Amino acid sequence: MQLSEYKKFTEISIIFAFSTYLITPILSPYIKSLGLSNFQLSLIFSLFPLSIIVFSPIFGGLSDVVGRKKIIKFGIIIEIIALLLYVHDQSWVFIAVARVLDAFAATTVSLITLSKVEDSLDNKGRGKYTGNYLSLIYAGRLFAPLIGAVVADMFFIKAPFFISIIILVGLFISLFREKDHKKYKVSIGLFNPLTEIKEFLSYKKLRGMGILGMVMHAPGPAINVFLPLLIVEKMGLSISFVGYAFFFLSISHILQFEFGKIADKFSAWKMVLFGCLIYSLGFIFLSFPNNNFIILILILFFMGTGTAMWNVSAWDFMSKVGEGVKKEGMVTTTYLSIAKIGAFFSFVFSGLIVTFFNTNILFLINGLIILVGISSSYFFLKD
Repeated sequence: MQLSEYKKFTEISIIFAFSTYLITPILSPYIKSLGLSNFQLSLIFSLFPLSIIVFSPIFGGLSDVVGRKKIIKFGIIIEIIALLLYVHDQSWVFIAVARVLDAFAATTVSLITLSKVEDSLDNKGRGKYTGNYLSLIYAGRLFAPLIGAVVADMFFIKAPFFISIIILVGLFISLFREKDHKKYKVSIGLFNPLTEIKEFLSYKKLRGMGILGMVMHAPGPAINVFLPLLIVEKMGLSISFVGYAFFFLSISHILQFEFGKIADKFSAWKMVLFGCLIYSLGFIFLSFPNNNFIILILILFFMGTGTAMWNVSAWDFMSKVGEGVKKEGMVTTTYLSIAKIGAFFSFVFSGLIVTFFNTNILFLINGLIILVGISSSYFFLKD
């Protein structure tokens, strides 16, 4: 195990996660305040997963060739540009471009740093150290939405965007000091995402993870777009309460180091399916009409426990496959590309479901979709 590399890229991931999650609770209300309908809001947000589907496999394979550090630096620059476009709100076109760049940057930096961390580990205790890494990352993700929401309430809604930009500029400057003069030969085939997707699906176990990835990312609109609107518009609460909701949804993720140990002790695929089951049941509970914020955050805490189990065991499971074929960058980024197919279609249709029905029906549909995904993936994942 290369401890120095593990520590260094864990620190980068924590800082990046904190800076990008500062804007999570305010992004949906902020964009809707520009005059968009629920359906238009969904279409704008659908650009995020669509961009990941296209770019993620390309830069995963590219990082395996040119090196993780170059791609990470490039991703940080793109994220800064995306944040600047968000605050330049004269037209929905700026917001749309910002979503595309945000998707590219967030995925590139988060997954390539994960690949770099996994590169530093050996198979003995991989689940434990992956869990430690993810727990620390989610500590940043845990407090960032809460801080961002409170700052937006205390000052002005764009304040978290500017704080995030300052943090990322500092992170880039610290990384820019490291020079890399190595020359690399890049094949044109790396820029074809279908090549990476085809290779990913050639492995039986990864086909199962692809199915689960799509159904587990499908609830993205329900959580990131319509849950904040439910709290602000239907419950009549301030943006700060959106931050509290995201806090309880994420708090269990700091225990991923424990779930990682369990994944080492038992089969990781069993932990994957159990976590997905908890998440799906949580959505079914959310579908019952409720205006009590305490009940809401208890359900979100239950759901967050499921995603914490799923998250660490899924990355542990896939990293072992990726390590075995010496293409861990390809595996992690191509997985997310496939998973975001579910998110893309969900963003397109979620706005219509909420428009013609309501948010509760959207929650129920998401819960049932995950249950279908669990049944379909079981035969691919089991030993």
